[in-house]
Amino acid sequence: MDDIFSKITALILAVILLYIFPVESMLTRQDEITKVFVLNETAKFVDSARNLGYITPLMYTQFLRVLSSTGNEYEILMEHRHISIDPIYIDPVDKTSFQYDFNINENAYYTEEILACLFPPAAAPDQDRYYYMSKGDYFSVHVYNKNKTAAAKVQQMLIMAELPVKRIVVNYGGMVRDEAD
Repeated sequence: MDDIFSKITALILAVILLYIFPVESMLTRQDEITKVFVLNETAKFVDSARNLGYITPLMYTQFLRVLSSTGNEYEILMEHRHISIDPIYIDPVDKTSFQYDFNINENAYYTEEILACLFPPAAAPDQDRYYYMSKGDYFSVHVYNKNKTAAAKVQQMLIMAELPVKRIVVNYGGMVRDEAD
C-alpha cells in the first residue's frame, strides 16, 4: 500500500515539476515582455503628443488598438498640467502699476476632459477634434492591466492565495516641447 502511495506522490510531483513550473516561468516571462511592449508603446504615444503639442483621436485609437493586441485589458489614465505665470498689477490697464510679484496658476486636466475634447458626444464631421497643449506643460500617461494575466492565474493556483490584479504597470510622461512650429 505504501508503495502505491509513494508512486502516486512521485507522479504528481513529476507532473508539477515537469509541466506546471515551466509553464508558470514562461507565462511570467510573457508578462515581463508585455510590460516592456506596453512601456514602448506608451512612450511612443506620449513622446508624439509632447513633440507635436496635441493629441488627435487617431493617435489615441491607434494607441488603444496596439495595447489591445497584447490580449489584456488596460486602464489608461492621462494627465495634462498647464502652468501659467500671471504678473500682479494694481490696475490691470496701467502697465506701470506692476507690483513685482507673480501668481503661479496650475490647471490639471485628466482623462475625462481629454477624451471629451477628442470624442465629443455630438461632433460635426468638420469639427476640430484635437486636444491642444502648450509648450512647457506636463503630459503623462499611466497604464495598468485590469484583468488577471495567465501567469497570475497559474501562480494563484500554485500558492492557493489571491494575488493582486495589477502586474503590468507603466507610468510615462514629461514636458511638452511643441516642436511642430
